[in-house]
Amino acid sequence: MGAARVPVKRPGILLINFGGPQSEAELQPFLEELFLDVLPLPSILKGTVARWISTRRASNVAPSYKQIGWSPLVPSTFEQADALREALGPDAPPLAVGMMLSPPTLATGLRDLLDQGVDGIVALALFPQWSFATSAAAFDRLDEALEELGQGDLPLHRVPPYFAHPAYIRALAETVRQGIETMPGEGPIHLLFSPHGLPLSFIRNGDPYPEQCRATIREVIDELGWTGPTHVGWQSRVGPVKWIEPSTEASIQRLGAEGVERVLVVPVAFVGDHIETLHELDIELAEEAHKAGIPHFARSPALNTNANFIACLASLATAGVARFGTTSCVRCTLPITPGYVAGRCATCRFTPPKHLQG
Repeated sequence: MGAARVPVKRPGILLINFGGPQSEAELQPFLEELFLDVLPLPSILKGTVARWISTRRASNVAPSYKQIGWSPLVPSTFEQADALREALGPDAPPLAVGMMLSPPTLATGLRDLLDQGVDGIVALALFPQWSFATSAAAFDRLDEALEELGQGDLPLHRVPPYFAHPAYIRALAETVRQGIETMPGEGPIHLLFSPHGLPLSFIRNGDPYPEQCRATIREVIDELGWTGPTHVGWQSRVGPVKWIEPSTEASIQRLGAEGVERVLVVPVAFVGDHIETLHELDIELAEEAHKAGIPHFARSPALNTNANFIACLASLATAGVARFGTTSCVRCTLPITPGYVAGRCATCRFTPPKHLQG
């Protein structure tokens, strides 16, 4: 798959997100699916280890989920879908939502679109930066869901990463301004950009996610015209493997030791509130900042239904329908014509998963 084999007359748009547990019953299955994606282990071991870690971790993280009222990511994704549908107007293509790791599943979203008579799918993953652990995993699972539904030959267009899309950058910069405007205290504000972390093994395999996060951060700083101090910390480390550094927690501790008094944390790569923003940053990191002696700590808002972000999604969806069947490199995002040469992009030499090679 990857290019339309027949003309597509009625494409549908599938918004894809991670998902999140909305009850205690969904927690362990959600974590198991998560670890199946991120653990850099041979497949023969991954299932057993993922089940073991998820069972142990579920008891540890359940109180955190209960504290925030369980994950808001699923309902907020539906709110984004409603806003996107409105932005696309009365002639909007059929649109549905599917989650990778929790209900409603990708198969549920696909059935919704198929019931509306679509003959092709524009797959729009809500991950601005591409990674083996996010976008690639989403598209792998989408392929599997299509096969399970007996629709393996359905034309499919995968929207490329949009880490530097102007409307996305405007949206993220707007949330930073909102955070700055409400920041208490006096003196310089330190912006601490906090992308989700990634195991080093992914980076050694050429995952472009860290460089795309850094590109997003550079664009946001330029959009803001920011000349104050900035930092990058990587959050959400899990499992017994080495992850990219410095961590967000270590960055906070260093800033506290340096006598910094005002820190605004900016979530990067998160397009909606979930446990990593509402608990990990708002509660856990806030406590770390207090212990580190930082008197003024805040977080910029998540994108959620920010108008500029919805405009970004509308632009991507419209382009996906118009360019159905074309292929773009997931690293440099340039069009691929006629395809990858010897499995690599001719421009940046990145070797993606085989299903993305045109």
